Amino acid sequence: MLGCSIGGKIVLNLALEHPGEFRALIGAESADYQPPWYDDTTWLHRPDIHGGEIAGAMMSGLIAPQSPEETRWDTLWGYMQGGPGVFKGDLYFYRVDGDMRDRVARIDTTRCPLYLLTGEYDFSCQPDDTLRTAAKIPGARVTIMKEIGHFPMSENPAQFRRYLLPVLDEIRSA
Repeated sequence: MLGCSIGGKIVLNLALEHPGEFRALIGAESADYQPPWYDDTTWLHRPDIHGGEIAGAMMSGLIAPQSPEETRWDTLWGYMQGGPGVFKGDLYFYRVDGDMRDRVARIDTTRCPLYLLTGEYDFSCQPDDTLRTAAKIPGARVTIMKEIGHFPMSENPAQFRRYLLPVLDEIRSA
């Protein structure tokens, strides 16, 4: 199973709570904790602000500059479609409920291999966040992906494939 961003948090939870259910887990843009890089989000749900457009604008900086224009806009379009409160709830889970700093060291990669892939241009889940997390998990494998931001599979699928296929080959051959 592969999860990205919030899905990467879920991957860490699955590795901790249900390792016997998976052949391997892949967390993209996954870390035990990321400090907020934005201020209060109460302004996302106001009558004079289009929350979807603001969410898209906030996420635009998380996409690597090398990402193709078409896939960049496809990624942002998804964020611009969220209903009131959705993005704010996502950010709350990502920063508060998803804080796993006190638990990730209990992940047993002998029961379920764990691969962590993070884009070099991701300032939400920075490479150092993922490296710090992996240092707490014996056996976790880390790759920092060049020319990738926070949304590898949608912002630049061809570049992400270069990093994902070797991981899948390794899992398949194990």
